[in-house]
Amino acid sequence: MKNRNEVYLPKFETDFDEIFLYLQRKSPQSAIKFAENTNRALETIKQNPKLFTPENYLPTKHNLYRFALVMKSWKIIYKHTKTKLIFLGIIHTAQHPREIKNLRTRL
Repeated sequence: MKNRNEVYLPKFETDFDEIFLYLQRKSPQSAIKFAENTNRALETIKQNPKLFTPENYLPTKHNLYRFALVMKSWKIIYKHTKTKLIFLGIIHTAQHPREIKNLRTRL
């Protein structure tokens, strides 16, 4: 496991909060499950960022953009380089590809 700087973009944090609150209104148990699954996915990403699937809507030569599924409905989209692990956002899998493409970053 390499030491990388972890960066959580404000969009990632906002997405998490909004999804959690939305799920909490519908079902507190689902919100807790979402938070636990998200934390588990983040830990796995940190240990091995190349484990997950490259994001098709953010293609790069070295597959820098990848995603991890949470509860089959949400994608944690992140970018990994040799020195950084950047968490960009959490997108519902039914979102239009344009929403995913807007996550591209120069960081």
